Amino acid sequence: YLMENMSWFEEQLGDADGDYIIFDCPGQIELFTHMPIIPELIKVLQNLNFRLCGVYMMDSQFMVDAAKFISGTMAALTVMTNLEQAHINILSKIDLLPKSAKKQLDNYLEPDPITLLGEMDDDNRWNQKYRKLTEAVGTIIENYSLVRFYPLNVKDENSISDIRITIDNMIQYGEEEDVRMKDFEEPDPDDE
Repeated sequence: YLMENMSWFEEQLGDADGDYIIFDCPGQIELFTHMPIIPELIKVLQNLNFRLCGVYMMDSQFMVDAAKFISGTMAALTVMTNLEQAHINILSKIDLLPKSAKKQLDNYLEPDPITLLGEMDDDNRWNQKYRKLTEAVGTIIENYSLVRFYPLNVKDENSISDIRITIDNMIQYGEEEDVRMKDFEEPDPDDE
């Protein structure tokens, strides 16, 4: 519907100068991996001079199972390569993690699949059966070294601010702003 009604869509966007517009597609990874809808939307937004950043959010509960985390990391890598945009991966719901999991958080922010594979439960029949496949996928993730997660704790303003600043830097938000001369004061020669 949206792609067939672009003039309506452009009208709804209006003049969004300086605003963030968020397109939320929760749980709909097929929009990025199997259909051209999102890449086409990206082209339309680029033609309207929007600066774009893809945001992949993965629930921190994926940290409880190394195989699930590697799967989620692979999904993040897939989305990142399919969108061909500035991109950030966010590990959400950090505030809901138990203290023991928070201590291991750094292992997951810049994932090392080999370390994570060492944490897999070999008593689990699924893990035994698919361990070689999981190791191969882990090697792909390690070889690309493109996936890094940023922690999001909605109860911590610094966490939110850090992510916003990272996105601002990625899309070069504010780069076109004029330098305000009133911020700079010439030193008074009498003060020296």
